[in-house]
Amino acid sequence: MSRLLALWGLWASLLFAAGANSPNDAWSFEDTFALKKDQVQHIQIHAKQKTFPLAFRWTLYQNGGLVMFVDYDGHRYQPLLYDRYGLDAFRIDLFSKPNDASPMQFETPYALLIFRNYDPKRREAWIDVKIKSDETVEVLYTKGK
Repeated sequence: MSRLLALWGLWASLLFAAGANSPNDAWSFEDTFALKKDQVQHIQIHAKQKTFPLAFRWTLYQNGGLVMFVDYDGHRYQPLLYDRYGLDAFRIDLFSKPNDASPMQFETPYALLIFRNYDPKRREAWIDVKIKSDETVEVLYTKGK
């Protein structure tokens, strides 16, 4: 009986310890942008002695869907995002990680563009940008430009 209680105590402590870290601690960068139609947001991501340009804008909001244009390092995308979980985010792989860094394969650094809300009176869409990377990443931008 004491072994069962000891195992239960260990399991409970691990469960609480796993929840101690906030999910937001994993992000290297995060910010929210309020953009009007066709307003371009430019972001410069500096990592691995290189600069990776990211630009995005939205052009149409119809039936709960936001049509966006995204340009990352010369690659163009046109995602359709909704303000519902599972349909609200667009993932961009930023740069590859070296395979010889360790025996364990780490996740490729990525950025998420998340559609949060649309205000029909102000005609603005709120978009979150989150970047996850194990390496040092410097992000430069000016909001609204």
